[in-house]
Amino acid sequence: MRPAVAITLRPARPDEAEALGDLGFAAWEASAFAVNDAGRVDRGRLRDEFRGFGATHAPTVLVAEAGSRLLGWGAREHQDQVISDLWVAPEAQGRGVGGALLAVLIAEIAAAGHLSAELETLASNAQAVGFYRRHGFVVAWRAEKFSQALGYAIDKVGMTKTLGTSGP
Repeated sequence: MRPAVAITLRPARPDEAEALGDLGFAAWEASAFAVNDAGRVDRGRLRDEFRGFGATHAPTVLVAEAGSRLLGWGAREHQDQVISDLWVAPEAQGRGVGGALLAVLIAEIAAAGHLSAELETLASNAQAVGFYRRHGFVVAWRAEKFSQALGYAIDKVGMTKTLGTSGP
């Protein structure tokens, strides 16, 4: 494991949409998602999708940075119990960035009164599934789901983490 990096977590700014999109796309390209894509996706369109997400959903995005360098971002797109995105720059992976983002997103979910956190990832992305397991998530379901961004169905797992109980 590479040494941890000192990071700052903060809300995204609307003017960062392109940089956030490029980081998300680079993380996608370095992941099992891209390896399993086999050239099916229009990469230019997908990069635009990532940039569009940053522009449209900036208020829901949490950014990790070191100095002025973006290292990763995560989002709760609908401000509910679902973590819709978690992307770490390839060169920052394995350095605590994803764990720091995930911890804050989970804390936000708990503070909003939700009893569990949920997310989805590619079933064959062993690195991501293992990461989420190490952070207390368990696989709740597995299914083929159509991805609007990719334009085809992918084998996904839904994962959940219990945050608390409603009892006394």
